[in-house]
Amino acid sequence: MDRLASALLAFPPGASLDGLSDNAAFDQAVKPHVSNLSKILSDHSAELIGHAPQLLELLDPAVNSLSYLAVLHALIFPRPDPSVSIDVILDALVSFLLSFDGRQCRYARGHLQDIFNAAGSGQLLPPSVAVETLALAILNLEPTGSILTSSHLLLAKLAYTTNNIEPALDVIDKKIVFYPGMANCGEPKYLCDLSLSPPAYISRDTGLTSPLKSSSIMEYDLLCGLMYSSRRDWSKACQAFERVVTFPTREGGASKIMVEAYKKWLLVSLLSKGNLGETPPYTGATAAKLYLNFTKPYATIAGLFVADDAEELKAHAEKNAQLWSDDGNTGLIHEVLAAYQKWQVISLERIYSKISLSEIREQTTSAETGGRLENDEAIETLIQNMIISGMLKGVIEKNDDGLSYLTFLPPSTNLSEHEFARELATTAARLKKLQPIFKATNERLSTNRDYIKHVIKDAKQREKSEQDPIGSFDAHVDDEDLMGGVVATG
Repeated sequence: MDRLASALLAFPPGASLDGLSDNAAFDQAVKPHVSNLSKILSDHSAELIGHAPQLLELLDPAVNSLSYLAVLHALIFPRPDPSVSIDVILDALVSFLLSFDGRQCRYARGHLQDIFNAAGSGQLLPPSVAVETLALAILNLEPTGSILTSSHLLLAKLAYTTNNIEPALDVIDKKIVFYPGMANCGEPKYLCDLSLSPPAYISRDTGLTSPLKSSSIMEYDLLCGLMYSSRRDWSKACQAFERVVTFPTREGGASKIMVEAYKKWLLVSLLSKGNLGETPPYTGATAAKLYLNFTKPYATIAGLFVADDAEELKAHAEKNAQLWSDDGNTGLIHEVLAAYQKWQVISLERIYSKISLSEIREQTTSAETGGRLENDEAIETLIQNMIISGMLKGVIEKNDDGLSYLTFLPPSTNLSEHEFARELATTAARLKKLQPIFKATNERLSTNRDYIKHVIKDAKQREKSEQDPIGSFDAHVDDEDLMGGVVATG
C-alpha cells in the first residue's frame, strides 16, 4: 500500500502543479510518471484494486489526475470490480470527470477515452448525471470545443435518446472547426503546451479520440438538429441540418442520412424563416437533384405553406400522414401546421403598423383547422403566445370603443451605454478565443500544396494587373459578363 501510494503521489512533484508552468519541466516530469502508471496497471492491478478505496481517498482528482485515472480505470475495466462498492466507483467517476486537470490528462492516451466512454454508455450513471458530467469533461479537456471528437458523438446520442438535452448544450453550441486526422497539424513538441491548437493534441495518435468517418460527422450534426428541434430552436436546427445537406461527398452525391436531413431542413426552414430559401449554392449538383426526386411530398408542403390555401395544406398533410410517420417527421409536420397562421400574422407587418384583431381573424387562416379561428379571443391567445415566445414584436391594446388592436413594434436597435460596453467586451473576448484557431488554420494552409499553388497563381495575377490594368480587366471578364445589366433604351 505504502509503495503504491508513494508511486501514485510522485506526480506532481511537491504535491502541487504550481511549479510546473514551464512546458519542458512539465513534460519531463510527467512522462516517467505515465510509464510507471502503465507498469502498475499491467503488473500490480490486483493490488491496486485491493487498496483502491484508500488510494482514492488519498489522491486529489484535480491534482493527481493521472494517478486517480489509473485507479479508476482498474476498477471499471474490463468491468466494474465486484470487490469494491459500486457507490465508491461511481462517486470516484463523477469526481474525476468534474475536476481532472485537462493539461495533465493530455498524456492519458486511451485510458481517458475509456473513462469518457464508460460515462457516456448510459449503463453506469443515471442519464442526466452522465450527460452533464461528460459535457463538462469534454470542455475541460478542450475548452474551446472547436474540434469534433468521438466523445461528442457519444454525448449527442445519449442526450437525445434520453431527452437530457439542456446539459449538453454547452458542447453542441460550439462551432466545430477541426476534425480528427486533419492533415498538416504538425507534431507537438510538448503535449502540455496550452497554446497548441486542439488537433495537435487531440487525435488518434494521442489516444484522446477515435477516428471519425464522414457518416459519423453527419450523424452528429443530424443529432444536433434533432436536439435543437426538440427545443424549438428552429434557427440552430436549420443550420445543423444544412451542414448535413451540404456535406461534401464523392461526385457530389447524397447518402441516405443526407436525404433524411434534407426533409427535416425543408420543414425547419419554414418554421425558422416562414418560407423556404434556396438550397445552399455549395450543395453538390447531383445531391440537389436527388433531394428533389426523393422529397417531393415535402416540397409540396413547402409550396403550400407560402400559398394562401390552409385547407389544401391541411389536406396534403393528412393524406401523407403515414409517410411523415415512417420518416419520423410527424412532430415537425404538426409544428408546420401550427406555424402557418403565425407567419401569416407576421406578414401583415409589411402592410400595417396597427391592425384590429377582428381584421387579423378575417385575413388569416389556421392550417390545423383549415379555416378561420372562431372568435377574436382565439386570435388574441395566438398572438399573446407569439409575443411571449419572442416570435412577434408587438403589443395588444384596446381602444376606447372596446376593440382590440395589435401594434407592431420595431426591433430595438438603441443600446444603453452599459449594454454597448458589454457588447464590445463580448466581441473582444470572442475574437481572443478565435486567435488560436486562426493561427492553427493559417499554419495548416501554409503547408498545403494546393493552397501554395493558389497563392503563387494569385500573386502572379496581381502582378500582371499592376503592370497592365486594362489587359487584366479583359482577362477576368467574359463576354457574357460584359453584356450583363445592359438595358436597351430609346
